[in-house]
Formats: sequence, C-alpha cells, structure tokens
Amino acid sequence: MSLVPERYRPYLAGLLGTLATGFGHLYLRRWLRGFGWIALAFAVTVAFVPESALETMAAGGTLSSQSEFYPPMFVQLAAALDAFLLAYRSDSGAQSDVNAPTPAAADVDAGTVACPNCGKEVDADLGFCHWCTTEFATDAN
Repeated sequence: MSLVPERYRPYLAGLLGTLATGFGHLYLRRWLRGFGWIALAFAVTVAFVPESALETMAAGGTLSSQSEFYPPMFVQLAAALDAFLLAYRSDSGAQSDVNAPTPAAADVDAGTVACPNCGKEVDADLGFCHWCTTEFATDAN
C-alpha cells in the first residue's frame, strides 16, 4: 500500500490570498509566512495610507481617490501570488515523487510507513500523519 499526500490546490490558495492577505498561506499551513504577510500589509497600510482615507472608509463614505490604497493592494496581490506559487511548487513536486518508493516501504509488514511530507513513522492504517497532519489518499494500483 503506497500513500500519496493530499495535493494543495494552487488556485484555491491564490483565491484565498486575494480575499484576505495571508489567508492563502494559512490554508497551506505556512503559519509564520502567512502572519508575516499580514503584518507587512498592516505596516504598509499604516505607513502609506493617509489617516483621513482610513477614517472615510470606516465611516462608510466614498473616497475621492482610490489610489491611496494601491500600496496595500499591491502587498495583497503579491501575497496571493506567493501563496499560489508555493502551492504550485508543492503540487508539482509531489507529482514527480508519486512513483518514488518510500524509505520505509520495507516496514509495511510491520504496520508502519514513512510520511512523505515529514518522513516520520506513521501507522499504515491511518489516513493521515499524526505528526504533521498531512492527509493521505490511498493509491488504488
């Protein structure tokens, strides 16, 4: 029985990243990187968006110029692109390793296999790695 990690969906990561800065990274379980993008978006907003524009937005008024929000929008799009590329690289890397033998393939008789994500020993009957929470799909060969 060979185990294949569940594939991250690059388009979903990119879409979540466009909805809110850092959400694509949080979907990919890249916690530190996601919170880093959120902190960067906050810092750029504080540094480059005038306080009057923020107050107008908070009050529900209309803005005279939307160009004041271009710097945080650029950070959000960069974060979404970063999340998409991370998921795409992770997905394409997983596809090339699907037919590669796992290091613990000989231990299948003992009831354990190696997690393809973290490499730790996992019970062969589980559908996920209890160390890194990567879900597995059984290969129906």
